[in-house]
Amino acid sequence: MNRATWIIFGSALMLAACSPDEERAESPEVNGTTSESQTESTDEDNEVNDTEERSSEESDDATTEDREDDEPQASDDEQAEETNESPEEEQSSDGEVSLNPEEIIANAIAAEEQFEQYSLEWQHHDVAEDGAVMEAKGYTVLKYMANPNGPDYYYRETSGTELAEEEGGTVYEAQTPEARSMYIEGDDHVTLLRANDEQVPTISQVKLNEFIGDYSVYDIEYRGIFETEGFRAHHLFAVSDNENTEINLWFDTETGIQVRQNQFFAGYDGTVSRLTMFDPEAELTDADFQISHVSQYSIIDER
Repeated sequence: MNRATWIIFGSALMLAACSPDEERAESPEVNGTTSESQTESTDEDNEVNDTEERSSEESDDATTEDREDDEPQASDDEQAEETNESPEEEQSSDGEVSLNPEEIIANAIAAEEQFEQYSLEWQHHDVAEDGAVMEAKGYTVLKYMANPNGPDYYYRETSGTELAEEEGGTVYEAQTPEARSMYIEGDDHVTLLRANDEQVPTISQVKLNEFIGDYSVYDIEYRGIFETEGFRAHHLFAVSDNENTEINLWFDTETGIQVRQNQFFAGYDGTVSRLTMFDPEAELTDADFQISHVSQYSIIDER
């Protein structure tokens, strides 16, 4: 082998010996790059996890707030009702708010005063010993017309009235601006009295101001709202101080007027009065306020 051949062979051996070292030298760089990439990936994953955990916590907080918002909260009115219940009002069985007895009667008095004209009829019944209401024994017809220029007009005819000298009869009473006339069936005269608005009969069977005020002899309690005579009515129970008189009164919840009355007296049968007709727009004239029997009897003028 000549010298040139040995030089070429030696160079080849040297090249073969250097190649593995270069590959091994490059390997750490590749591994280093991979390690850094893995580190960056791990950091990013941690950041994602942190972000997801924060989002989960915020979501939980928001859900908690939503649940709190969805819970029913008492309104100002409900809170006021819980703390400011009015002693002036009572709750009826069907949920309607009712006034106290004195207010119901005061409203009925005011209601009667607002009508400028009307026509009505009450039916009167006796009550049997067992409490049963008997057939009508009498009635009251009442017509009224306001008069801005003087005493008001009215006409009242009541049958079945117990009189001192006989068991029953009819009382006729009327008023025009000129005079008040009265005739009792069985008498032989008609009495003329001075016209006076204080004598005008009320819609109710008794004057309601007897039940209220400092001088009232009645204790009154509220019994509730009931259907009677075709009306939804407040029921009041009144008993006198000496407990010998009991009166039940019913007042229409819409108009306020009295529509029924039961009276019971110690030692006597009771009487039930029912409002069977009420016309607040009746067309009335002067002729509706004249007693038809005047021409048959002598007239006694006491004006």
